[in-house]
Amino acid sequence: MKPTVGFLGLGAMGSLMAANLARAGFPLWIYNRTRGKADAVAMETGARVASSPAELAGNVRALFTMVSAARALDDLYFATHGLAESLKPGTICVEMSTVGPRAVIELERKLSTLGCHLIDAPVSGSIALARQARLTVMVGGSAEDLAFVRPMLNAVAESVFHVGALGTGATMKLAVNTIIFGLNQALAEGLVFAECAGISRKTAYDVIENSAVAAPFVHYRRDAFLEKQNIPVGFSLHLAQKDLQLIETAGRACSAFLPQMALNCKVITDAIADGRGAEDVSAVANHLRKVSLEKKRD
Repeated sequence: MKPTVGFLGLGAMGSLMAANLARAGFPLWIYNRTRGKADAVAMETGARVASSPAELAGNVRALFTMVSAARALDDLYFATHGLAESLKPGTICVEMSTVGPRAVIELERKLSTLGCHLIDAPVSGSIALARQARLTVMVGGSAEDLAFVRPMLNAVAESVFHVGALGTGATMKLAVNTIIFGLNQALAEGLVFAECAGISRKTAYDVIENSAVAAPFVHYRRDAFLEKQNIPVGFSLHLAQKDLQLIETAGRACSAFLPQMALNCKVITDAIADGRGAEDVSAVANHLRKVSLEKKRD
């Protein structure tokens, strides 16, 4: 019989990943701060909804966390009725959020006193890839712990890479995001450049999408950049700023020189100051359009 698994954090990605674990036959407990999201996943999958992280921890052999920031992760574990109250020794905790290596190392220090194991296993991929269980997972931690949870990771991912010791998964995710923010900035600039020269936005995107620079990011972000109606925010500028700050901290710790990251951070910070923080990262293009128009008027 497959081990019972817990999943905490049922946002756009987490809910799909939890559903894929259930479809793969893992008995599943779930928890989300907003109960309605957990109830919706339970209705679809048959998962059991925990009333608190502590209740979930007492019923699972492995658990996955997928939250927006290190503070939310710390609350899941150590707030009243948190996971730490009921974790069994030997439980394997799989941290899939983008919180950076420092938070992962600190969490492991605390969990080790409870006899629990931690691996960091953040993911890369779109909501569409999450739905199809085709994500990429970057794992930091022991080979033994990874071997135990690999069947679970295979239920949500197409590729699972063991990149090194604890914390390296979190670092690799930041390295991937460094490139994503660079692609986002370059795509926004290319579009705005073409538009300022009188080329229609759709035509410009069609050309880019069929050119040498047509990375998967370019294809799956098409609707966001062309501003079609009813497209949900895939990744907000506020979250992007949070990730860029994590990248800056981690890069400084290993003496990495990251000049493009600094530029991306400045542009996104300026866009947030312009009131776009809750918008999708593709809104960088709208920010550049506004600045370009202002320069033209000057």
